[in-house]
Amino acid sequence: MSKVKRVFPGPTNGLINWMEKNFHEIDGYVATFNMKDGTTMTVYDAESYLQAVGLVEIGKDTIHQLAHDDEFSPRK
Repeated sequence: MSKVKRVFPGPTNGLINWMEKNFHEIDGYVATFNMKDGTTMTVYDAESYLQAVGLVEIGKDTIHQLAHDDEFSPRK
């Protein structure tokens, strides 16, 4: 089961706060960030290629489902 959370109050502070509160529960991650220079940066810590790809697909499917259900909350 996938949980969804849009972090607040700001994109950076909210993410840092969420990570600090949940630090000991995080077992693996894949995250892609838009950088101010127009590039992207993907960071990950996963036990295997399959786990990393699975996490990406869960995120992709979750975003699609939120959009389908009109629950996606964009920043702007």
